[in-house]
Amino acid sequence: MKTVLRALFCAAALAAVPAALADDSSAMIGAGGVVVLTKNNDVRMASEDLYISPNQVKVRYAFTNDSAHDVDVVVAFPLPDIDNYELAESPIGTTTDTTPNFVGFKLTVDGKPVTPVAEERAVLNGRDVTDKVRAAGAPLNVVIGSGYDKMQKLSAGQRAMLKRAGLTEGDGSDQLYAKWTTTTKFWWKQHFPAGKTVIIEHSYQPVTGQTFFTRYSLTQKEQRDDYTKTFCLDSPTAAGIAKRLDALKGASGNDGLLNQFTTEFVILTAKNWKGPIGRFHLTVDKLKQDSILSMCWPGDLKKTAPTRFESTLTDFMPKSDIQFMVLEMPPPGAY
Repeated sequence: MKTVLRALFCAAALAAVPAALADDSSAMIGAGGVVVLTKNNDVRMASEDLYISPNQVKVRYAFTNDSAHDVDVVVAFPLPDIDNYELAESPIGTTTDTTPNFVGFKLTVDGKPVTPVAEERAVLNGRDVTDKVRAAGAPLNVVIGSGYDKMQKLSAGQRAMLKRAGLTEGDGSDQLYAKWTTTTKFWWKQHFPAGKTVIIEHSYQPVTGQTFFTRYSLTQKEQRDDYTKTFCLDSPTAAGIAKRLDALKGASGNDGLLNQFTTEFVILTAKNWKGPIGRFHLTVDKLKQDSILSMCWPGDLKKTAPTRFESTLTDFMPKSDIQFMVLEMPPPGAY
């Protein structure tokens, strides 16, 4: 089966990692902020305060309606798509065990909790196949929770229904692989009074990927180039990583491994609102003082606490999503 990790590491790199450790790798999948489904020319994002770490995202938005009339729109929080075929037998990063809310999404509007509508669909080659999947008794999301077990427990008749519809791959008696992608979004109707500002806050657990960073990651050109492009890994940071690996090698006698965590926040959807983000404040938390952070960012990113880095931009129009890498020292004697 295919595996997904956005080329953050390749088979050659894993060959240098003990098999028992390589099995612990998991894929990163990016989520982001709240969006309007069509471009809105009346409501602007006056400010956004984003806190992001490998295990938590918190966002506070101030939306201002500049028009002379009230605006009612559907606002959504799209969860990352789950390609059940690509991710079969390839674990993804941190999630909850429940669907559809597998990131623990929570929402408040002007300080009051809001329960959005959860919409989970199955899509194959651009076609909505939700009804066919449900009619066969299969889970819409196979990767999260107990989806694999549910698939293998389907009856012969249910398996045949999925097979005839072209929704599965496998011999039908043992392993059965879903070919559809699960799309999930939470949505609610939001009222923006004329000339007023509405505060929307939400939090969730990002799907952070995990693997291992080795000396090979620094010396193999294809991998080094990918780290440089994706996370802006520069020479001073690479030198610091090399020192950590040398220290681990000296302590353990092997080449050493750093725990690698990769997290993504989808911010390009901010373009659906009116104009740029008036004031954007970013806080990135690497969580542990001796961890190493590497990421691309268009502004100054200043260290404000032992584990935190912050940046403030005005009239910000993002040109790419946020991705960052945290390299963490393993516990003593772990490898």
